[in-house]
Amino acid sequence: MNTKVSGRKAAHAAHGNTLLIAFQEALERLRKEMGLTRCAFAERLGIPRSSYFHLMTEAANPSLDYIELIAERAGVEPIAFLGKADQNTRRLAVGAR
Repeated sequence: MNTKVSGRKAAHAAHGNTLLIAFQEALERLRKEMGLTRCAFAERLGIPRSSYFHLMTEAANPSLDYIELIAERAGVEPIAFLGKADQNTRRLAVGAR
């Protein structure tokens, strides 16, 4: 049985998924700025509620295309969207390098 772990997966585990956390924080911050419930925000984005709730779990692994789609549907530029991450998360991401 082969138990080889890819370098990418090991890096995620070692650094606590800082990109995923930044994405989730940006998504929640945008939702709150819009004054929407999670269900209403999912509807606004045109995704099923279950997909939105999955995005907020540790198991989420959204593609860059999906992040761009969400940003577009929310009416923000993808770079600006990811720039909404909490300052603490940004510091963690920089320190993880």
